[in-house]
Amino acid sequence: MLASLAHFVLGALDYGAVSRYLGLGTMLLAGLLLVYGILTLIRYAEARDAMGDPYARAPMYATPHEHLTFVVGVGLNAAGLLAALVWAAHGTWPAWHTLAALVNAWAAVLAWRSRPTAEQP
Repeated sequence: MLASLAHFVLGALDYGAVSRYLGLGTMLLAGLLLVYGILTLIRYAEARDAMGDPYARAPMYATPHEHLTFVVGVGLNAAGLLAALVWAAHGTWPAWHTLAALVNAWAAVLAWRSRPTAEQP
């Protein structure tokens, strides 16, 4: 969510420096990152709540969309990283765009670590 807010602000500040379409695309990407971040936060809160459930049910998130969530997280953050690097190379705020790229790289690593793995017996 932090990277999405950085992309919103930097996309608005650097809107005319490189390309309007890159600015609009970056702000659209920031919106998608924000939605993904909020949904991931809700998912985390639900999983934490389910850990203390005295009447355990089926495993949470053992669903077909689990792999898709991982792919979307890595893909959105990788796209944000690339967009931030383009802005850093051509924009008027290179240090801030580089910082946003680092936040996206960190988020992509976190998304990669959340990938589904085979259950251990």
